[in-house]
Amino acid sequence: MRIALLTTEYPPFYGGVATWSGGVARALAEAGHELRVFTHLGGGATGAAAADVSAAVPVTRLHGRSWNRWGHLWTAAQVRPRLRPGELVLAATWPLAAALVGAAPLAVAWHGSDLTRAPVIAGRGFVAAAAVNLPVSRFLGGVLGAAHTVLPYPIRPVRPARRGEKLLVIARLNAQKGVDRAVRLASRLGRPLDVVGDGPERPRLEALAAELGVAATFRGFTRDIPWEGAWAVVLLSRPYPDGSGAEGLGLVLLEAAARGVPSIGSRVGGIPEAASVVLDDPEDDPVPELPDVDAVQGWLAANHGPERCVAAFEGAVAAGFGAG
Repeated sequence: MRIALLTTEYPPFYGGVATWSGGVARALAEAGHELRVFTHLGGGATGAAAADVSAAVPVTRLHGRSWNRWGHLWTAAQVRPRLRPGELVLAATWPLAAALVGAAPLAVAWHGSDLTRAPVIAGRGFVAAAAVNLPVSRFLGGVLGAAHTVLPYPIRPVRPARRGEKLLVIARLNAQKGVDRAVRLASRLGRPLDVVGDGPERPRLEALAAELGVAATFRGFTRDIPWEGAWAVVLLSRPYPDGSGAEGLGLVLLEAAARGVPSIGSRVGGIPEAASVVLDDPEDDPVPELPDVDAVQGWLAANHGPERCVAAFEGAVAAGFGAG
């Protein structure tokens, strides 16, 4: 199958969409599909194949001003003339596909805020009606309200990380990620806290950790995730005050599972589909016994992985367009 993957971010750029795009590109290319990537960020200045994609995948950078507002139009202007006959467009976010409806068969991934918050541009339902829809969680599939296939994450178990005592948080430091809840949980459990990420809440979180006597390390943004020594990864997200913006899944929980690190999550959005333990009240609920390395990695292998991702993708496309 010929596939043009459209994305806002791609390795070596770091972030959730970049990680997803790189993993899906690698899985599809290794399964024998003919893949091209078009990305706004990442991919290298020369357009060479990304380092984490083992098969040769050509990457083209997309350019344009005011990308957050007009990226869908810049994408259409630069991609539409390059589309090949019979090529399927796989868009990492729905706005990238909005201006390509009717130009090619479309498949669209749905990750979270593109569904759980007000759309950036009008037409989300129009895109969903025209595309093969691939939400990353059952929760998002329910929010979408259109025919869909949940797409497993293309990750498999790797060498387990050494288990230790610390709670590990990998998140943007804003109110919705609930890192303040993680600080309080660390205080309740008497465990050190390691925080990867940055954002407007950092000064308040550092002050809270000091007030509660939590031995907390705030690392800022880094690609070198300190998996070693983690007792659990924590994601205690909350929605916005109006109820919107629920976490779509929490890919970091699956990245942790690949290393055998269990996770503690809040009962918000798609988090329960990926967390080892779910707390209804992160401020008060006791933390039950966490699963061991074998159980965590076994769960991941049974529910995710490149082969499952590719099979779900191919099945959805075949059902939607009669393509093989």
